[in-house]
Amino acid sequence: MTKQRKIQLALHDTCTGCAACASVCPTGSISMKEDREGFLQPHIDTKTCIGCHKCEKTCPIITPIKIPTDFETQAYAAINKDEAVRMRSSSGGMFHALAKWTIEQGGVVFGARFNDQWEVVHDYTESTEGIEPFMRSKYVQSRIGDTFKQAKQFLDAGRQVLFVGTPCQIGGLKAYLKKDYDNLFAVDLICHGVSSPGVWKKHLENLQCKLNCKKIKDISFRQNINYNLTIEYLNNYNKWEVYKKDTRDDAYYSYYTRAIFRTSCYKCPFRTIYNQYADLTIGDCWNVKDDHQHMMDNKGVSAVIIHTIKAEKTFNNIQDHFIIDKEKMGIIDSRYNYAIARALNYKRNRPFHVSNFLAQYIPLAYMRIIYMHDKWSIIIKRKTIKILKHYV
Repeated sequence: MTKQRKIQLALHDTCTGCAACASVCPTGSISMKEDREGFLQPHIDTKTCIGCHKCEKTCPIITPIKIPTDFETQAYAAINKDEAVRMRSSSGGMFHALAKWTIEQGGVVFGARFNDQWEVVHDYTESTEGIEPFMRSKYVQSRIGDTFKQAKQFLDAGRQVLFVGTPCQIGGLKAYLKKDYDNLFAVDLICHGVSSPGVWKKHLENLQCKLNCKKIKDISFRQNINYNLTIEYLNNYNKWEVYKKDTRDDAYYSYYTRAIFRTSCYKCPFRTIYNQYADLTIGDCWNVKDDHQHMMDNKGVSAVIIHTIKAEKTFNNIQDHFIIDKEKMGIIDSRYNYAIARALNYKRNRPFHVSNFLAQYIPLAYMRIIYMHDKWSIIIKRKTIKILKHYV
């Protein structure tokens, strides 16, 4: 490949893994491969690359896009009136209502679900029965795969498309599409970082070994507002059992809460309350007990942040399904919104010992440290962090 054809993708520290570059490549020369930290990174096959530079022009990091809007951002707290849906959701059940409404309009819903290997992947559904796998939080960065291409095909065919993802994934989608579709409804999540698919894979493999698991029936990172990793599985004696650990006792959760996120998450350009990519932002409604006590029942409340007229119209179409805070809240004044803004703009340098852990200790010590007797787990994890910090 000549110098004129040399392609420069986003640097390792800034790449979000949105896969927009791989999706737009006309020769399929870019593939997403796992790096030594377990995150997907784009790799170029120089033998087939034609140097068209579409990847560079599409990358939302190298070539940021701006979607101008004069809409005044609005924020609400909302609860789905369907108790069963709400109890199966991570927050207040906003996603299910949006997905159901989209499918009833003859549309398609894209989101993150588990595949047969219990990896988190992006996929789509065209039926209300298919919404369930996309519900509930999944604390692993999902594989986008071909969903950007699939979404474009549905959009070009005139279908209504609901695409839900992290802010960087929505940014990648908009950069790939190159234009705003009237029939696209983009929803992002309140996100403070994504953790490694490689770490999750190793953690699950070792858990299966420890539990003598033959088959997994279901995995949940959250049961409504309770942060528990719950795995329903069939053991070697053909009996169904449940593994359930909270953030203090499960190793993956413990390291996750220590913020072992993708490097780009610590300086994410998409994490802003005045969103320039998504129509709507959804997530947990923090400080609900302080600002909205009439909604406080420990069953989950959704935060709904509206960025566009399109989102306002859609929200009005489904609001009969919700109990909504009657007073629209100012995006800065409310303590609840301040908490959201603080999370969205959470930025700091990545701890060096985290990089050491991900790069060097996953293949060896991770497997040995975590799966010893449960009563020693907390002590061992603390000792591990202390040892790793010694090498900073």
